[in-house]
Amino acid sequence: MIGNASSFLLTKETFGSEQGKIEEKLVQMGIEHAAVIRSSLLLEEICYRLFEHKSKEVKVGIHRRFGAVSLRLTSEGEAYNPLSEENSWTEEEVDYFRHIILTSNREWLGYSRRNGKNCLSIEVRKDKKKQVRNTLMGMALGLLVGSVLEEVLSPDLVSMIDTYALRSARTMFLNAMNMMLAPVVLFSIMAGIMNLSNVSEVGKMGRYMMGLYLVTSLCAAGGALFLGVHIFSGEFAQIGTAGDTAAAHMSLLDMIVGIVPHQFAEPVISGNMLQVIFLALLFGLTINSMGEKARPLIDIVNAMDTLCLRVIRTIVRLVPLVAFLSMASLVFQVGLESLWAFMEALLAQGLMLVFMLVVYGALVAAAGHLPPWIFLRKLAGFLPLPASLGSTNAAMPFSMELCVKQLGVQEKLAGFAIPMGASVKMDGNCAFLILQSIMLAKLYGIEVSSGFLMTLALTSVALSFGSPGVTGGAVICLASVAVSVGIPIEAIGMVLSVDPLVSMLRTPLNSAGGITVALLLARHEHAVDESVYRAE
Repeated sequence: MIGNASSFLLTKETFGSEQGKIEEKLVQMGIEHAAVIRSSLLLEEICYRLFEHKSKEVKVGIHRRFGAVSLRLTSEGEAYNPLSEENSWTEEEVDYFRHIILTSNREWLGYSRRNGKNCLSIEVRKDKKKQVRNTLMGMALGLLVGSVLEEVLSPDLVSMIDTYALRSARTMFLNAMNMMLAPVVLFSIMAGIMNLSNVSEVGKMGRYMMGLYLVTSLCAAGGALFLGVHIFSGEFAQIGTAGDTAAAHMSLLDMIVGIVPHQFAEPVISGNMLQVIFLALLFGLTINSMGEKARPLIDIVNAMDTLCLRVIRTIVRLVPLVAFLSMASLVFQVGLESLWAFMEALLAQGLMLVFMLVVYGALVAAAGHLPPWIFLRKLAGFLPLPASLGSTNAAMPFSMELCVKQLGVQEKLAGFAIPMGASVKMDGNCAFLILQSIMLAKLYGIEVSSGFLMTLALTSVALSFGSPGVTGGAVICLASVAVSVGIPIEAIGMVLSVDPLVSMLRTPLNSAGGITVALLLARHEHAVDESVYRAE
């Protein structure tokens, strides 16, 4: 719905009764109680200033646009901005506290001067799906513009646009995101641990989380094995034969030993998320055990956590533009016709996403004792964001926001569980490794035996717990899996060309798994606000 829902005329004499009518109308529109109270308080403070500035009346309209709801205030008279800064008040004056109320909520307020009127806005509820909608529009426009330019321009000019404009801008965005990922993980986990009451909570929650990780990973592996065997059945055109597969690859032992860094700053500089988690746990638990002596450190870590998340939110405003660039570049690189070459692999990955969403919904109902359809509906509206980013780590701030603001998870638990999940919880990668390996084995004439499938499942589950949560991270792990089951290493080149498309189905599954575990962990710790969870 778009438009003006209701309008009210406020004067000094009628303010109290009209304010009550506005509150009642907002409640009828399904606005959360806290948002109604905040908006009503801000309305009172603004109208107080306007009346003091000799405004006789203030017209208030309730506007709804998609999911956003706002109060629009207009008053006639000379130009006056009641939101302007005033530093002359002292703490003894009433206006000082009114000023604090307005400045602390400045992000919800706006002012402009139009047609000789003072126009103000109070944002009651933000449009939660605005970013998703803009991202989907960017993806669609990217496909359209890429297809048109490929038809009308020469191949050399298309290649130049792709190299110097599209991919360069996307690389700059991803570099900015990668720059902040390690600090965000480090300070989020540290802040989450320090806000817990005692160290034993961390160990208890860690055991519960690992149990959930194992359950969902085994479900992902089982589902991928079943789909892979059935979808890639029958005869395939052979594109090569299995020859020498010897290549350096990451072993499970190397991954475990490598968790402990040999230099303090190296994990943050290199972006090794398992090492960053180790540092965060080590320092977070130590600071937690120091009691009040660590209060200055706790304040610094909390401030850095807030700073890093706000920087990330500033960067991710460009996500719709990046989605446009990514889709246009994908068309330039592989062409619309070539996108059909791996349709069976895409179908399998898409079916895995649907299957695991059913699994997550069942876990929310069985272990969380919450209505699963509410969770799945909110999750479905969120998934286009990680799909457009192609990076579980890059989607992490959005995942935390979804958990806190839409699922009712306490912020301290979201700050602990989501960074952990974004680094070690990769159901999408687990399914991807199995499906792609079975497909490549078929293309290279390798027998898909029970031993092959068992080795593939164990290796994929192990690597999914430590695979990089960045763009293309799953392909890196695929090389190790391929070697372990006898697939030629050069076969990985086939996957690279369409990996951006496959990643649009793989990354949402990674993010969804982490969000599910975070919700179940919070539910286990009695840290879910059900009113937020059930709210529209």
